Amino acid sequence: MFYTFQNMVHTLWRLWSGVFEPLPYGDPYLAVVAMAVVVTVSAKLFFGREPS
Repeated sequence: MFYTFQNMVHTLWRLWSGVFEPLPYGDPYLAVVAMAVVVTVSAKLFFGREPS
């Protein structure tokens, strides 16, 4: 079970970082920054909704 999850995470990371591979220093540096931005924005959208 653990190795299945580990394999899935590794495969998804390779797909994600492959998007940034053509850029200079894009893989993995820009991939990590882009992932942090995606996680932060999605968390803000999901949890940060305040009633007006």
